[in-house]
Amino acid sequence: MQLNGRDKALLVSVPSIFIYLLLCNNFRQSYCFSTPTPSVSASTSTTQKRQDSSNYLDILASDTPLLDTRAPIEYIKGSFPTSVNHPLLNDKQRELIGTCYNKHGQEAAIALGYELLDQEDGLKERLVQSWIEYITKYPNGYLYCFRGGLRSHIVQEWIQEATGIQYPLIIGGYKAIRTSLLDDLQVSLNTLSIVLLGGRTCSGKTIALKHMKRYIDLEGLANHRGSAFGGIAQDDQPSQIDFENAIIIECLKHRKSSSTHPVLMEDEGQRIGKLTLPIPMHVPMANDFPLVVLETPLEERIDICIEEYVTKPYQSYLEAGKDTTDNKKKAHASIRNTSLDSVRRIDKGLQKKWGGTVNQGFDILGAFEKGFLLFESSNASDTSGFRKPIQLLLEDYYDPMYDYQMNKRKGEVLFRGSMDEIIEWAEHNSEASGSVWR
Repeated sequence: MQLNGRDKALLVSVPSIFIYLLLCNNFRQSYCFSTPTPSVSASTSTTQKRQDSSNYLDILASDTPLLDTRAPIEYIKGSFPTSVNHPLLNDKQRELIGTCYNKHGQEAAIALGYELLDQEDGLKERLVQSWIEYITKYPNGYLYCFRGGLRSHIVQEWIQEATGIQYPLIIGGYKAIRTSLLDDLQVSLNTLSIVLLGGRTCSGKTIALKHMKRYIDLEGLANHRGSAFGGIAQDDQPSQIDFENAIIIECLKHRKSSSTHPVLMEDEGQRIGKLTLPIPMHVPMANDFPLVVLETPLEERIDICIEEYVTKPYQSYLEAGKDTTDNKKKAHASIRNTSLDSVRRIDKGLQKKWGGTVNQGFDILGAFEKGFLLFESSNASDTSGFRKPIQLLLEDYYDPMYDYQMNKRKGEVLFRGSMDEIIEWAEHNSEASGSVWR
């Protein structure tokens, strides 16, 4: 299996880390450990011994809790939906020992390891205490490091010394799990009955998607709505590897399901915000998977756009803070500034089409600014100022792009209809009914 550049970056060996771990392992017998051990339930008693596992896909598909013992910098680059980071080495220790090893060699790195131990009074007690709290909360989980090597075994041994519990580890660690997932994606793409849900911008595709028996919400996993306004009132997007892992695991879960209904996914381009769909999905999304098209009248699309990109984000902002005058002002400012930045970017493309920023006397950016002033002055009750500029964006920017993309795609269109009709179609079409998906 050939890993991509992001994964190769995670494979960089840091020999000094393992020197440090060996040092800790050799020092284990003389290192005083007196941390009180929490009571352990019968389900995790010393009589129970679960085996280390390489059943990567079963573990991920069942949402099994995972204890990630890698350094935080490794965890941030890529992890799994049910993993929690309780590292053996922090980023500073990892960096110091790695630099020392590269500059001065093994003996100096070992000496630095002893020095770090002396500086970190009670280090082992604090580490083991955090792991005990985790395994007490998640007795049926597994732990892992990058390759399933010394870090995993050290954590496993220290837990067992403190509790009598052999908490199992993932054989091969993060690297083996990630490789297994990348291999499994193609299996899912070849075997799942995937149907794309298409439709113009703000036609309500995400709303319809969540009424389906089986679906994968790509925009939800990406934490972005996909359009130029998609990041409004959203938290940060996940890392690229986290996004890929989440998609593959969702596909895996559907493949293990006994349902015969199609798996609906929104018809997306290759990018969602700053993230990119896994490479094996690019071609089938454009050329192979069949499509059902949601058709929504323009006035309803304007309503959906206002709801999704103005009123809902405003309420979400207030719910995240306090319903005070100051917080309301911050909410208005945040949504207004983010939206206007998006309009400015779009307006550059519209200028080329119109030959200027004004189309028959209509200033789209100025109209949005007036819309936000009206929205704020009415205490978020009057959204009428958004209707005309949104209609203009939909008809002159988003719809032409949609038509262009639809003319390029090669997948078969299975059905067109309203939201209710699309939902009914998905309910009554399945593999069992003899439908042909590809």
